Amino acid sequence: MHIPRRTAAFALLAPLLLVAACGGSSGGGKAGASTGPTASTPAALPAGTALERTALVPGDAAGFTVTAGDPNAVASGGTASDKRQCQPLADLLSGVAPTGAKETVVRTLIPAGQKGPGPSVIVTLSRYAGGGAHQRIATLRTAVHACASGFRPVIEGVTGVPVAVATRPALALGDEDLRFALGFAAGGKGARQDFVVIRTGETVSVFHGGNLTLAESYDVPRPVVTAQLKKLGAPVTKRR
Repeated sequence: MHIPRRTAAFALLAPLLLVAACGGSSGGGKAGASTGPTASTPAALPAGTALERTALVPGDAAGFTVTAGDPNAVASGGTASDKRQCQPLADLLSGVAPTGAKETVVRTLIPAGQKGPGPSVIVTLSRYAGGGAHQRIATLRTAVHACASGFRPVIEGVTGVPVAVATRPALALGDEDLRFALGFAAGGKGARQDFVVIRTGETVSVFHGGNLTLAESYDVPRPVVTAQLKKLGAPVTKRR
């Protein structure tokens, strides 16, 4: 089952809104645009650039199907934050491609055999130059700490329920990394989305783990992170 990156982002954000109209953004209209190949063979995934060749393909992460996503599928500014310092986190929730990157490649992973909406991991690789990768990590780190009290997403002018922000223990992988959670209450239950961000040289890998049903939280599986670092040629042991 292929879950387009844009559809997944809006499906996860829809419960944050308190009006039914915005909840439909995950289906029809412009949110239903195609986000790339749906075939499940390695040959079907783009591999024309050096960054694409380091992205995951079927068979790289055991127990998961891998499909390609379009980093430009979500329009810039599609989701705003009620606090300017929290905008980088709102962009992560909605899947907006990071600014300043020379190239961005997206992969969506879902557990093999999954037939309906459920857990997924969106892996976004971005290549920078001139220290841009380090700056990307610094920007997200600053936003996480500045938004410890939470923020509210604003979609098409409608303000949603609060999003909680919490730091989590980093995996200590790559050249530098951070891990945090963005959570909100949906249907009376709390649902946490897990974010792992790792810099390896001038490449930043963002792993976004979430559950489309919002029935429970979903952490980014360590094997997915390890598989991606191996493709990047980076060590998979903790930094000392």
